[in-house]
This record gives sequence, C-alpha cells and structure tokens, in this order.
Amino acid sequence: MEKGLRRSLIAAAVEMAVCGMAFAQAQTEAPAPADASAPPVVVVSGARAALAKSLELKRNADVIQDSISATELGRFPDDNVADSLTHISGISVSRTRGGEGQYINVRGLGSGYNIVTLNKRILATDGDGRDFAFDVLPSEVISGADVMKSADAAQMEGSIGGSVNLRSARPMDNPGYHASVRFEADHNDLSRKDGGKLSGVISNTFNDNTMGVLVGAVVSRRKVRTDSLGYQTYNADAPGSFDVNGDGVIGSGESNLLAPCCISFGSVFEEKKRTALSGAFEWKVSPTFKMTVDGLATRLDSPQIGYQQSYYIEHAPDRWSDVVVKDHLITSMTVHDLIPEMSNVTADRVVDTMQAGWRGEWKPSPDLKLTGDLYRSTSKRDSGGKNTFVVAGIAGHNTGYYRANNGSFPDIRVTLQDGRDLATELAAGRLGNKDYGVHFAGLTGTDIKDTIDGASLDGRLSLSGAWHIDALQFGASATNRKKDRNSIGNEKSGGACQYCDMYSTTFASLGANVVQPMTLPNYMRNAGGSFPGSFVKFDVAAYLAALKALDGKPILDADGNPTGKTYDVSKSQPVFVPTDSYSVREKTATLYGQLELSGENWSGNVGARLVRTKTTSKSAIDKIVSIDDPTPNIPTSSPKIVYSPAVPVSEDGSYTKLLPSANISWWAHEDVVLRGALAKVMARPSLDKLAPTRTDNTLDRSYILNVVGDPKLKPTEAVQQDLSAEWYYRPKSAITAAIFAKQIKNFVTYQTDEHVDIGVPGYLYTVTHPVNGDKARVRGLELGVQHLFDNGFGFNAKFAKTWTKAYQNGVYVGQLEGVAPTASSIGLLYEKNGINASISFDYTGEYTQSTNVLAGYPNKVDALTWVTASASWDVTRNITLFVEGKNLGDAVMRSNLGRSDALYGFETWGRTYVAGMSVKF
Repeated sequence: MEKGLRRSLIAAAVEMAVCGMAFAQAQTEAPAPADASAPPVVVVSGARAALAKSLELKRNADVIQDSISATELGRFPDDNVADSLTHISGISVSRTRGGEGQYINVRGLGSGYNIVTLNKRILATDGDGRDFAFDVLPSEVISGADVMKSADAAQMEGSIGGSVNLRSARPMDNPGYHASVRFEADHNDLSRKDGGKLSGVISNTFNDNTMGVLVGAVVSRRKVRTDSLGYQTYNADAPGSFDVNGDGVIGSGESNLLAPCCISFGSVFEEKKRTALSGAFEWKVSPTFKMTVDGLATRLDSPQIGYQQSYYIEHAPDRWSDVVVKDHLITSMTVHDLIPEMSNVTADRVVDTMQAGWRGEWKPSPDLKLTGDLYRSTSKRDSGGKNTFVVAGIAGHNTGYYRANNGSFPDIRVTLQDGRDLATELAAGRLGNKDYGVHFAGLTGTDIKDTIDGASLDGRLSLSGAWHIDALQFGASATNRKKDRNSIGNEKSGGACQYCDMYSTTFASLGANVVQPMTLPNYMRNAGGSFPGSFVKFDVAAYLAALKALDGKPILDADGNPTGKTYDVSKSQPVFVPTDSYSVREKTATLYGQLELSGENWSGNVGARLVRTKTTSKSAIDKIVSIDDPTPNIPTSSPKIVYSPAVPVSEDGSYTKLLPSANISWWAHEDVVLRGALAKVMARPSLDKLAPTRTDNTLDRSYILNVVGDPKLKPTEAVQQDLSAEWYYRPKSAITAAIFAKQIKNFVTYQTDEHVDIGVPGYLYTVTHPVNGDKARVRGLELGVQHLFDNGFGFNAKFAKTWTKAYQNGVYVGQLEGVAPTASSIGLLYEKNGINASISFDYTGEYTQSTNVLAGYPNKVDALTWVTASASWDVTRNITLFVEGKNLGDAVMRSNLGRSDALYGFETWGRTYVAGMSVKF
C-alpha cells in the first residue's frame, strides 16, 4: 500500500506543479499592477507585537493552540527556541551543557511523546531516537512556533503531549525590502569565557510582489562550562548487610542496605560553534498557483572536554571501617586502599543537518485548493571512535573518608600513603607525572546518519454549507526514514582495559609529560559539601602516546607473574561494535478526511486519519561465554570477559491505526470562545528502542545487562479530551483556561528483572529491557493571562498542573516517568518610545525521572526556576543596542534517590550576559 501511495503522491505533486504553471502561462490577463494609492504595509515589530500576533494565532486556530512569534525578522524572543517555548503554558525544557534548552516536554509528557516539525516536515536528528534537539537549530532561522495541544485529522500523527511546528520566515510574510544585521557578544560568569554571534537576513519581493527571496545566515561561537556530577552509583548487594556496631550479629537496621559505590564529578568545557544558512523563494505564478522552494543547512561543531575526579569507594572485604547507616543507607565510612583517580573525557560532536523542500498551492477552481509538498531532511554525526575516556590514579595504601550530606555533595577527603592530604597537594600543584599512573584508556563514539524523505498531497473542497458542512479537507502523505548508528569503540574488545590497575606505572617512568595541575574559578559552585577544589588534567594525546612505550613488555597477573602475553597498543584501537549498532527503516503511509463545520456562533471539524507503519530493524546479538575475575577485592580492577561471535538479527514490524478526531469552538460572546476536542492519538516508539541492541556493565562488576530495544514494541496510544475557555477582554489581552485528560496505553518503559541466569556460570544478572506498560492516566489544568497596558507595560503569566498514574502488569507503579507535575511562567515587559525591557521567570516543579533506579529507589529531580531578562534602546529607527541576561538566578539541576542524602545528579551552568547591536537597512 505505502509504496504505491508514495509513488502516487510524488506523481500528483509533480503533476500539480506542471499543470499549475501551464495554467498560469495560459492566462491572458496580466497581473494587476500595484495600486499606487494603497497605503504602505506597516511592519510591526517588538515584544508587544510578537505577543499580540501569538494571541491572534491562538484566537483564530481551529484547535486548542498556543504560539510564539518572532519579535522582528531574524529575531526570536530568546536565543534558544526551546527557551522561548517555555513561556507557553504546559511547556518545560531539559537542558544540555551550558544550560541551553535541548528537549521539550509538552503538558508534562517528555520529548518522546511529542513531535517537532519544521514547516510541517519532520527534521532528521543526530540522536539515537526521534527526539529533536533544539540546540542544533539557531533561533534566527525561525519566525514562529505553534504548539497544537488538541489534534485534528489533518495534523501529522506521532504526538500525545502536543505537536510543535516551527515556522521559517518567508519573503511574502512582509512584502518589500527588509535587511538586518545583528552582532552580539556574551560572557559566562562561571567559566569566565566569552563568545559571540553574527547573524543577518535579507528579504525582498519584486515583480509586483509576485516573487520574493529571503536569505539568512548565522555564525556563532560560544564557550561554556558545566560543572556536574558525572555519576554517583549505588549498590544494593555490596555489602547488602554490615555489622555496624561490631557485635557479630546483623540487626534489622544493618540489612537490606543501599551503599554508595562510585562517584565522579568535575567540569566540562564545550566550545559551541554554529553556522546556519537558510533561504526561501516564493513565486505567485498566477492568481491560482504559487510555489515555494526553501532550504536550511546547519552545522553544530561542539567538542567537549571534561575533567572528572573519581573515587571508587565500593565495599570489599576489610576495606570499610567507621560505617554509619541511616534508614538503610550507608552514609559515612572510612575507606582503605582507595585510589584517587582523575578522568579526562572528550566528546566529538559535529552535526550537519539539512532540510530542503518544494511546496505548491493550486486552485483549479474557486471551490478547490490543492497543496503538494516534497522534502528531504538529513542529519549526520561522525563521532565513531573519536571520544576518549582516559583514567589515571595515584597508587598506594591511601585512606579515604566519605560522608553524605542532605541536599548537597558529600564530604570527600583522602590521605595519601605518605601522609600527605590530597586536596592540599592538588591546590599547591605538587602532584604530577611522578604521582599518577596509567589505568583505563577508552576510545568510543557513534556515527549516525538519519535520512527522511516525505511527500504529501492535501486538498480542500468548499461546499454549499448544507447540513452545516462548509468544506471537505482530504489528503495523503508518506515518509521513508532510515537511521543508521555505527558504534565504534574499544571497551567491549578489552582494549580499553589493557592497562587497567597499572597505577604504579607512572607517566614519569614512561618518560611522558601528561599531567598538569588545574584550578578553576567557581569550581562546582552551589554543589555544597567538602572535597578537593583543585585537580589535574591530562594531555590525552600524550597519554595515549605514552602507552606505546609498553609495547612488547610482558603482561603480569595479579601475583606479578608473566602471563605469556605482551602489551600491544594496537589492541586498544577502537573497532566496530555490532551489538551496539543498528539500522532502522520506517515507512509510513497515511490517508485522512475531515469535514469543516459551522453554524451560528460556532465552528468545528470532525474527521479521521488512517496510518500504516512498517519497520525493519537490524542489529547483532552475542552472549557472554565466560568471566575471569582474578582480583575481585580490588574495586578499580576489571574482570576478563569472553563474548561469543556476534550474530546478525533482522526483524520486521507493522501496524495500522485509525485516529478519529473532533474539535468544536463556540463563541458565547464576541470576545469569549469555548472549545472542546476529542481525539485518539499515537506516538511511535523511539527508533533506538526498535533495535535489539544490548550492552552490559560486567567490566565494572555491576553485572547488569541492558537490552535497549525490542522490534515488537507497540506504539503508545491515547484517547484525549480537551476543554478550554478564552476571554479576549481587550485588544492584545486575554484570560485563558484549559483542562485535559489522556487515557494512555502501551506507554514504553523499562522493566528490571533481578537475579537472572543469562547463561554465565557463577553469575546472576540484573536485566533491563523495554516493555509496553499497561496504561497511564494523565489529567491537567492550564491557566494563562496576558495583559498589555496602553502605557507600554504588560505581563504574560502561565500555569500548568499535571496529575499522572502509571500501571505495569496491572500494578500501580506511581506517576508517569519524566512528567513534571507543575510548570509555570511569568513575564513582565515594557516597550515604549524606543525603550524595551522584559524579565521572565520559568519554573519547572519537582518530578520523577525514573520510578526504579535500583532496589526500588526512584530518581527525583528538584524544582528549577530559570530567569532571563533583556533591555534594548532604539538609538535610531534602524539601530538598536541591547543587553540580555540568562539564568540570572544561577539555577542548578539537582536530583536524588527519593531522599536528600542520596545524591544522584547535579549540574550548574552559571549566568550568561549578552550585549550587542542590530542594524536594519
């Protein structure tokens, strides 16, 4: 079905273009000249105009919708599109390095439940799944964004939370000649690094406004630093129980213990270099036919390097003393034979994203309008084997002290074997090549290529209005998507750990200069706790080169005896990892029909969308044959693992869904509208969850098997109901309220099975794998107020509350994972006489990221408030000076295992200040 439909769509679109142009050439009447007496088009810009336009889009929408509009050509309200969307009720954001918004949640539901399109086309992504990462897209190429919270049959399927459509600028949005250049410089107070951005856009229409061209470009470089908890892991089995009081008996408070295992934290530097080029050509070929050709190409080059202190305090026989237990959590201990480690972690991320398309609109008769669209979108990231994770440590019988704190980092102190204090020596810069020895040399990374081809043909036939039916909308669409991920690394091959536990082999003994002391301003600001405030960094290239000095030397066992093998640095080179790689192809075909209805003071639509999806997933599977662990009591050592040869696997899947929908709007008064909507919707599983890839944590003795995907996963489905009331009590102002409910089934979650025999003699594993949950219920409330005073002041406030319940295997398991129950935003602004100022507060409440991280403990993320402010002065009609501030409240991300003394996540980004100038021509 889909293959024939795709061919038919392409043929129909091409035929429409040819027929439309032929019809245009057959016209004998030349286009009417422009009316010289007509008033000129007035282009309104600024924050107030953008808010007014967004409110007008909401008022005139056929569905329950919120919008954000550009303040002027080439300028979005925020530097990041995701941050601008947080000003909409029910939208929250997750942040990447530097605090930049990367993924959005709609009505509490995470990015996997939402679909983001550009000009109603799917954008390819460089991630493992479908989730669109907003950090690859400069805001300057976007003119607006619409968030559709209720569904209709004409909308692209794939969303349960809400559909987000980004709109790029078109020359005929504002006829005539327009051009602007914008330059800005930024400074971050955490990193004390500077950056800059240069952007420009030019738009012009000509030939009596029947043709138009728009071209925009952006070049930016920003240096950011993120101080974060790389990981803090816990263990429910080691020790599991501990005789704290030394009476020889395990009491009730000394069993079923959760113990800290390993902690790593530090600073990550990233240089974000972005370039983007966008363009559009519009042509009104005739009064009945117009076409648009548009394209977008972006590159995000953002290499990262992180410096992480690491302490493996995991329990081993006779290793712990002075143990303190609080409510079954080990919160304090003295750790003997602790190796203080330093990790240097680099990530190579260069992403090239492209979308190009053609769109044609033809009215063969006054009652019929046809719209065809063809596009291709690609995204490519070439990072295979280019990421590094190198670790070195200080050998000796060192002693560590660990104590957990409520709501902050733990206290960590280390006394070296010779009596020196680690923190003191690091601060003085006295630790270097003679102290640190080699350990782990990981080389990893993935190559990702995502290609999407899409075609659609939509029509609207005006009818007589009999039976309240004004028009029939109909259409068909098809997509062909292929995502390939090739994982390249040296961990599974054993190459990363070829030099593990060789701490006594220092870099000085290898004649290498690798280690340099490092102290940063504002290190781990707002983290709390007490730990070394200075550290060392490695020259990663020199580290890897130093390993060559060991080539040909014998490898010794734990007792110092030769094993008969020799070191060979070539065995540490990254290789293709088939079990962590996949190729997923997904083909979709859709048909829809929808009736437009209206009556006195009301309008609406009712329709259905038929969706057919076919998938083919390819990967490879292996098994663990044996594990040899000669040094189980040395926490930083690793066992030797033998895997069976990888066996290729391929599996097909398919499903067909009918998605009915209905929307109605009733104007109870000329400025009051009540809306209702009912629909069945769906969200497809993430692409990586369709591929049966798997990884295991045997190397660090966690004995966890992670099965990432399952080709048999079903799409998540929901029946949703929406009601809203909107009171437009004065121009550019409104009070709005909405309630919604969603009954979800087959939501995708991970099931954890403990003590599973996977066929490895002597070992039982914890196995995690994706499953379709039974059901979930989501209910929510949204409130909004926008008021623009005549004196230039104004405010915009939003509030959203979401309640969820999730069930698995018929058992209530808590709230739906990743759903923020509370989100709100308030913005204050002033705009008059060339002076513009605004401040906004965006709040995301505490939420549960995962209901069961380990042994029933959840991962709970603390509430966060993001504060931004800006001010500008129109020096002249064409020159504007501006300043901006981001994260002015110095917000941080912090999470725990459901209790404040069990830290699980932390990130701090600092405040960023921006100053610049824009010039219009």
